[in-house]
Amino acid sequence: MPRHPRLFVPGAIYHVYCRVARGEFVFDDDFEATEFVELLRKVRDLDGWTVFAWCLMGNHYHLVLRTREVDLWRSMARFQGRVARGYNRRHRYLGRLWQSRYRARVIDSNDYYRKVVTYVHLNPVRAGLVADPYTYRWSGHRELLGRKGTKLVDADDALLVFGETTRTARRRYMSSVRGALEEDGLED
Repeated sequence: MPRHPRLFVPGAIYHVYCRVARGEFVFDDDFEATEFVELLRKVRDLDGWTVFAWCLMGNHYHLVLRTREVDLWRSMARFQGRVARGYNRRHRYLGRLWQSRYRARVIDSNDYYRKVVTYVHLNPVRAGLVADPYTYRWSGHRELLGRKGTKLVDADDALLVFGETTRTARRRYMSSVRGALEEDGLED
């Protein structure tokens, strides 16, 4: 059965995610995680993405991004293909790295955007890896707080939906994070 064509809207904001095949924890290795981030940065720059949130877990990733003129599928084929080829070459592995095609959902409201950005950055907390998303190295959470990070996120654009000033937006973003943690029963 043929695949359904993907909907592409130039300038749309997407929540993109994908799992590693067989549930392997490929990105628990710091070198592999660093390579993933560097390839993400290259594709972002090449295809003009604006990254609002990201999180790399051991066996999957989440991105919240805005595209430009390049079709999302082209950028993702480039990105996932480079990650897979590099991993396979380094580990002398044959076969596919990704479980399936990436998933992409269009973010069509400010409320949904706020929830997705919060959800993405709370992945390591919900997985029990850390108690505070600030301590997790492989996400854009610290970047939204104005702290040192990987410089993948356009923090100013990412925070616009949370408030008019940077200070207000960061406060509301953290309120959203705390609220989600309380809902999940993870807040002390």
